[in-house]
Amino acid sequence: MSMFGYNTLGFGSIAGTAGPPDLDFTVVGNNVERGNGTFSDVAIGTANTHRMVIIQGGEKGNAIAAPTSITIGGEAMTLLRNTNVFIAYKKVPTGTTADIVIGGGGGTFTQQIITLNTVNTAPNQNSITSTTVGSTTGTSTMTTDPVSDDGVFIWGLAHTAGGPQFPVSSLLTSNSNGVTLTINQPVTSDYASTLMGYSVCTTTDSRNVQTRLVQDSGAKTVAQLFSVFTFFQAS
Repeated sequence: MSMFGYNTLGFGSIAGTAGPPDLDFTVVGNNVERGNGTFSDVAIGTANTHRMVIIQGGEKGNAIAAPTSITIGGEAMTLLRNTNVFIAYKKVPTGTTADIVIGGGGGTFTQQIITLNTVNTAPNQNSITSTTVGSTTGTSTMTTDPVSDDGVFIWGLAHTAGGPQFPVSSLLTSNSNGVTLTINQPVTSDYASTLMGYSVCTTTDSRNVQTRLVQDSGAKTVAQLFSVFTFFQAS
């Protein structure tokens, strides 16, 4: 835990320090529900010249569209969105709080703020996939070869429909640090689920992350699996 009460991994360089940054991956607080509107003085962690602010968001349901715009401190975040899951990101080097404005969403979304340090202005890799799953297992995969030992996968899924037996959704990775869930909305009687998570890399080899949906062999209703993947590294 850092002195600010955030869950951190690694040691961040102080703001303005020269040289390559440490990743300093930080989960800022707990996930919260936000819909369209203006949210003032939202905690965004410790200021750093290289800080990237990331918002993971998702909400399970059959007719909930992800936001079409998010600004932080008056500037637009880049949105990677797929039906009712999204990952937004923006470099924000100063401040410990910021005003966030959300627009175009079809409802209230569970959201988790994450920060990390990177010299880049975008993920090193990203992917958005959609697939149908019948009476079988559906899997979407993003492979990074090689990963960096100062990198992190951030990804998630939403699924709708399937049955009559409840499908089972999951996030997986070949990375030795496994998956940490930040948003966990498992399948219930609504035949929908949303999962978001991350996996910090400490090796320099080929690794992948996956979203998976398992249907019973007797499934009579096709399910939909929607995924968003990113990989960020410090340098």
